[in-house]
Amino acid sequence: MDPNDHSGDQYGNASNDEVERIVAQGPHGAIAVAGVAAVVVLAIWIGFYFLVFLPRGVIH
Repeated sequence: MDPNDHSGDQYGNASNDEVERIVAQGPHGAIAVAGVAAVVVLAIWIGFYFLVFLPRGVIH
């Protein structure tokens, strides 16, 4: 076993081909996290609107 061979081993080191394959698939996880965060922010905003702003009524 050559200590300079970094073509993938038991310690989680990936070869360049493996990295290229993974990167080519795109940032699915990051997009999912951003989507969930956007939905959470929208849900909080709608909750405030219906539970705080509407019950106060019109301010003159």
